[in-house]
Amino acid sequence: MTAAVPAQTTAVVLCGGGATRLGGIDKPLRNCAGKPLIKRVLDRIAPQVAHIIISANRNLDRYESYAPTTVDGPAFASCGPLAGFLAGLEAAITDDVLCVPGDAPLLPDDLLPRLTQARAQSSSADLAYAHDGRGPQPLCCLLQRKLRDDLRRYLYDGGRTPREWFQRHRCAVADFSDSPDWAWSLNTEPQWLAVEQQFKPMERP
Repeated sequence: MTAAVPAQTTAVVLCGGGATRLGGIDKPLRNCAGKPLIKRVLDRIAPQVAHIIISANRNLDRYESYAPTTVDGPAFASCGPLAGFLAGLEAAITDDVLCVPGDAPLLPDDLLPRLTQARAQSSSADLAYAHDGRGPQPLCCLLQRKLRDDLRRYLYDGGRTPREWFQRHRCAVADFSDSPDWAWSLNTEPQWLAVEQQFKPMERP
């Protein structure tokens, strides 16, 4: 039986990456097949959640046009994606928080239901994250807001990686092996081109 999706869930869209393999651009603001990439991500995520927060470390004024709440985590600016996790958890007003990368325009339409089901099947789990069949996708995860205090302590103590932080908690894994690996993040020009080709037939009149 499919687990019920939490009625009140906040999505935190992580837009703080350096995009070193794409020349340091702010990837979510780049056009992807005629739309800003962030808009394509939100098109996938918005129907699944009640609230959206964008966590970014630059261009916050531009991101404000895409979500009612934008946040930054300057105290942990050098801590990678976990800084975005924490900023989002601290701003969320719901108990459940779905984290997703801001450069993943082909996230599954049922991302939240499947993460919710994985967590429900392991009744003691604190969080659930996606696995694409080749490896974990830790930036696609369903967290409980109460984890923010532990995450803050982890960062203060010098911790930096989602996978290591996850090991401090009881985790459930959601199988997304039916999704291609490049659906989870666009890091190279060939991946970008592949995604643009995917959108062309979808948006044909």
